[in-house]
Amino acid sequence: MNTSRDKLSETLQEWRVKPPSDPGFRAAVWRRIGRQVEASWPSYLRAHTAAWSVAAVLTFGVAGFAGRAIAQARVQADREAMVVSYLVELDPRAQAVLKP
Repeated sequence: MNTSRDKLSETLQEWRVKPPSDPGFRAAVWRRIGRQVEASWPSYLRAHTAAWSVAAVLTFGVAGFAGRAIAQARVQADREAMVVSYLVELDPRAQAVLKP
């Protein structure tokens, strides 16, 4: 059993991979890098239209919801201020309790 292992070890030690070198490899790599650098902002947006559309819709949706909530709170506060002002004008005795 040792002889077969020795032969295998010798074979593995002698085995060398020598792939043929490609003279155009570096030039091809630099061409690919150059193509990536040349990508402009409009081409990036065209490639990612769906994602940016979803982001825009979500942004406008959240902004609209927040604006509506703030507007409703402001309308409610204004309404309460008008009610207090109206009641104070109607009943002078309420002026001591309800101050606008």
